[in-house]
Amino acid sequence: MSLLESILIAFDALLQNKMRSALTMLGVVIGVFAVVTLTSLGQGAQRYVADQFAGMGTNLMIVTPGKRETTGMGPMIGASNVHKLTIEDADAIRHRLSSVASVAPMVFGMGLVKNESRSRNVMVVGCGPELPEARNLRVGTGQFFGVEEDQAGRRLVVIGPTVRRELYGDANPLGSFLIVMGTEFRVIGVMEPRGVSLGLDLDDLVYIPVTAARRLFNTDNMTEILVKARTSDDVDRAQADVLELLKERHGGEEDVTIVTQSQMLSTLNTILDVLTATLGGIAAISLLVGGIGIMNIMLVSVRERTREIGVRKAIGARSKDILVQFLVESVVLSSTGGVIGIVLALGTQFAAGFFVPGLPVMVTPWSVVLATSFSFVVGVFFGVYPARRAAQLDPIAALRTD
Repeated sequence: MSLLESILIAFDALLQNKMRSALTMLGVVIGVFAVVTLTSLGQGAQRYVADQFAGMGTNLMIVTPGKRETTGMGPMIGASNVHKLTIEDADAIRHRLSSVASVAPMVFGMGLVKNESRSRNVMVVGCGPELPEARNLRVGTGQFFGVEEDQAGRRLVVIGPTVRRELYGDANPLGSFLIVMGTEFRVIGVMEPRGVSLGLDLDDLVYIPVTAARRLFNTDNMTEILVKARTSDDVDRAQADVLELLKERHGGEEDVTIVTQSQMLSTLNTILDVLTATLGGIAAISLLVGGIGIMNIMLVSVRERTREIGVRKAIGARSKDILVQFLVESVVLSSTGGVIGIVLALGTQFAAGFFVPGLPVMVTPWSVVLATSFSFVVGVFFGVYPARRAAQLDPIAALRTD
């Protein structure tokens, strides 16, 4: 008997018991649907995170004060204090390192901003004029402050679209005065909408020159320094250069932490990979349950068709033919359920993408291949025992069965 004949017989046997076959396949359908859907959500989350990082800008490094390290001892008595990051550190990086394209010292603080009777608590970002270039930010109307305005400590402010809407409504804010944490600043620009990036609403911020922010916050310390390398190939070199320069400026101590954009993305991707694998493993359990259902039904089928097996053996069918026939039925049952599960998963994700465009779902070929292969393997694995039972039946005893 050829393989094609075995497949046709298998489909005929399944169609003779449509309801039972459908219920048996249901476990496999649910398992494959879950595997494809959950792994696609995991892959979509990775793509979403990558897009968010790309939207931040490219070739970026974040320099923060303090060295992240793990030791088995408490703080040593007499150890020198950690140096804070300063404007002078940022200027040194900007002027002395050829691998660096731009530098944006930053200091943050939550504060009340007020326009006449309207007020709002927002994050106030004190930054250098190079921040828009480094972070791929654009001014929608007006302009961003420049180097001279920053150095002069002029009280200028650029506001986000949400701040404009909440404090000014339909009025034009340019040229007006906004009270930022009790100090009057003149509005010179409104940023383009950017939405939420990595949990931070970029539209609900106000930007002021870092020199003015130091006076406003009464501090000389920078929260962080954002550094942009000239090219992606220069990132590692720039990271080493910045670390060496700050070590030199801070009395030979390596007391800063530098994290590159690729390092942050790699860490998040590792977490998401583990999460995706975990979700896929949980979903695969339902495939195993479906496989147990297939084994059970195939054993019932062998018992119901014992006389048929005896007749086939009596007219010359070999044990191998019987084994292949029942094994093919098991694989056809499982694979058909797998195909249905994949179609349902793809249809569901297409509908989700249509009705909820922001949902991070991305179907990958490997997840479809994995689910299909797994459903095939389940059919083979759980079909072997019933097929062997059928192949080992004694033809004379089988013919005597009612």
